[in-house]
Amino acid sequence: MRTPAKRQKVEAEPAVVAEYEIRDGYRYVKPYVFKFMAHAKQRWFNRTLMDVFTTEFGAFSPDYYVMAIESGRITLNGARTTPETVLKNGDLICHMTHRHEPPVVGDDIPVVYETPDLVVVSKPSTVPTHPCGAYRHNSLHFIVLASRPDLTALHIVHRLDRLTSGVVVLAKTTAKARELSKCIADRTASKAYLARVRGEYPETLTPEWLASASATAAATTPLAVLSMESPTQLRIQCPLACKSHKDGVWGCAVPGEDAKEAETVVEFRCAMDDGTSVVYVKPVTGRTHQIRLHLQLLGLPIANDPCYGGQLHFGRHDLLATEDNSVIKDKDDDTAYFTPRLDGESDDAFMQRTCTRCQTVQVNRNHLHCSCIWLHALEYKLAGDTFAVPPPAWATPKSSSSSAL
Repeated sequence: MRTPAKRQKVEAEPAVVAEYEIRDGYRYVKPYVFKFMAHAKQRWFNRTLMDVFTTEFGAFSPDYYVMAIESGRITLNGARTTPETVLKNGDLICHMTHRHEPPVVGDDIPVVYETPDLVVVSKPSTVPTHPCGAYRHNSLHFIVLASRPDLTALHIVHRLDRLTSGVVVLAKTTAKARELSKCIADRTASKAYLARVRGEYPETLTPEWLASASATAAATTPLAVLSMESPTQLRIQCPLACKSHKDGVWGCAVPGEDAKEAETVVEFRCAMDDGTSVVYVKPVTGRTHQIRLHLQLLGLPIANDPCYGGQLHFGRHDLLATEDNSVIKDKDDDTAYFTPRLDGESDDAFMQRTCTRCQTVQVNRNHLHCSCIWLHALEYKLAGDTFAVPPPAWATPKSSSSSAL
């Protein structure tokens, strides 16, 4: 039997130390050189390097990929190559980029509880829990590590959507991470949220209100079932289905659709002066966007959630109302693409000098087009403990005549 060729080891790149800047209330990361590295996948075998990049990685134009390969931004097995090179088993591809991360809110991330093996923080909205997409150093994981040099490692055991604020539990050790992950997998953990919805949610439920809400839900969602657990508790049962894997869009399922059961309990908390209401929400199941969808089917969507029935920037802070569409153009994009590397020029100097994003666009606040929704993870019961964070400012009534939280 033939012994398979040993796969080349991927050498770890030196860790990039992020340089943060807080400006106008936002946290920015100074652009930095980042190398994406991957071994050739089986479906790439016997295809040209150019074919693979243009068909599977649509973030850049074909002209860019030609330039990147010819200038050495894209290398094969540690050496420069050509666009027509045919890939084979064991090939290691490296794509060097100048990474620009989107800004996030510059609020401090308070630690609300800590033990030798875990740390509990209150995550602000706009900050993703873990590195994903365009976010790396502007993720909760990296921001906490940067602010706490004494922490050698942190393990993500659960996630909170980027637009959602609230409690996040991080493990300091692999053993604690395994313990907490098992609790979540065994479904012994539970969460509670606050949400601010558009419309008046009743302090006490009545059969008449339930009938009206059920009719509203049934008009668009025939599988929805609403029931009163008590005069103050509403139970929503409605299966959810992924409507677009590409765009990450979920929705309430229709008959015959591949779906997962979802269940949420809702209680009144307080009325606000602007016609919105704050509700206390406990998801019995943990489906993607479950709370947002279940509140929407009631006809009471999260007030500033544009994806699920709310209004973009409903009652937003003045800071987010300012839009800066300025674009600074110093050189033609194609000129920057094909600028050759100077002898002895470092990766950082070369990428900064030729980066089209550095030369043409300053990050503007439109990147935060939906920077926050009024959904806050208030508490998390996990492994026999209850971890809680304070409610956000948007959940506190401004008028003394409003009901208290």
